[in-house]
Amino acid sequence: MIDVNVIPDMIADPSAFEDDAQFRLRAAQAAIRRECGWHVMPNAALTGTLNTRGGAVIRLPARHVTSIESLTDRDGNKLAYAYDPETGLVESLSGGFPAGIAAIRYEIHAGYDDAPDVQSVLISAAKRAGMSPLGLITSQSTNGSSASFDVVSLMQEERDKLKPYKLGGLP
Repeated sequence: MIDVNVIPDMIADPSAFEDDAQFRLRAAQAAIRRECGWHVMPNAALTGTLNTRGGAVIRLPARHVTSIESLTDRDGNKLAYAYDPETGLVESLSGGFPAGIAAIRYEIHAGYDDAPDVQSVLISAAKRAGMSPLGLITSQSTNGSSASFDVVSLMQEERDKLKPYKLGGLP
């Protein structure tokens, strides 16, 4: 019998888990993607829906948009737009975008095929994670005797390198 109130472990079989270079690269990649708010690399096909408040400008969930195959309202009606491929901002050419949850559907290609600065952050963070068996201490308490560790933390210098790739707010 399965207890519906018990959430399964993230690693189903811990005995089969290996903290190796491949794991640290994936963990560093996840840290970069969390920091930037999107996948960054490589260029890939993305599909999904956007929740919007309407208005003249929306942001696609990516930067470096190389193509927009489809941008429609929830009923499939094509939307008239102009877009800035580097920022992922899209401007309505027909009086405004629809508002609501899942109000806009998109099919795009976005991401960088070549971004050595992002790759350098990936390699640096993964190597650093491999230098400590416990990871980096992210918080510590003395009297309560607790410590928190993070396998992959991005240093401020690395975060600064990623700033041009982060999703920003609407203008």
